[in-house]
Amino acid sequence: MIRVVILEDEAPARRKLHSFLEKTKEDFVVIKEIETVLDAINFFEKKPEIDLILSDIELRDGNVFEVYNKIENSAPIIFVTAYDSFWMNAFETNGIAYVLKPYAFLQFEKALKKYASLKNGLALTPNDLLHKIDTYYQSKIVEQTNYKEYIPIKASSGIYFLKVSEIIFIKSDYGVVFAYDLNNKKHVLNQTSLKEIQETLNPTQFFKINRSELVNKNYVQKINRYTKNTVAIQIKTHVLKTSQNKTASFNSWMGL
Repeated sequence: MIRVVILEDEAPARRKLHSFLEKTKEDFVVIKEIETVLDAINFFEKKPEIDLILSDIELRDGNVFEVYNKIENSAPIIFVTAYDSFWMNAFETNGIAYVLKPYAFLQFEKALKKYASLKNGLALTPNDLLHKIDTYYQSKIVEQTNYKEYIPIKASSGIYFLKVSEIIFIKSDYGVVFAYDLNNKKHVLNQTSLKEIQETLNPTQFFKINRSELVNKNYVQKINRYTKNTVAIQIKTHVLKTSQNKTASFNSWMGL
């Protein structure tokens, strides 16, 4: 029996992982589902017996590498995420595969086969393994061509298309997601969660600065310290603020 822990804060994403595990021929059992950094640290500090970790990057209260930098973990990790900018961090931990959302069963199955080969002692040397993982990741980036260029939006007069490159930021407010364009016009999107739209956008262009806002790097005009652990971001007439657990990763994303 292969004991699996899932680190994922979205229920639909967890259900998808369960479904794909069930489709395999291996005897997987999910012993724990974790949605926050704090719960993950508390869980791993008890040194549970784990065979495999399926991990997203951004959890409800922060970045998952806050967990892996604090705990001792010997279990291999398959990262399943919408972010393509953390692959080096992933392989500096116990990462063995990096599956980019949205993904199909075939992609997930390949990652599990990589785990099976390690489990059965078929891997060569750590350097060889790292090279193969790097090659696998690079091929996934090449395949990732489905970032949206236009977003269809329903209106009373029909459907129109908003150009993604002209969106300055996106905001979620009580289950309604808005996109603000270059003219500060607010568009109501069809998606009902920020994560749902985020997974369709290029992560080198858009970043989630807090629980409710995504910013477009191309329109960041000024960054000022707001509090000790947060910054204020000037985008046209708007001033947006990072959350404490996003500030460091936002600064890194901006190249600061």
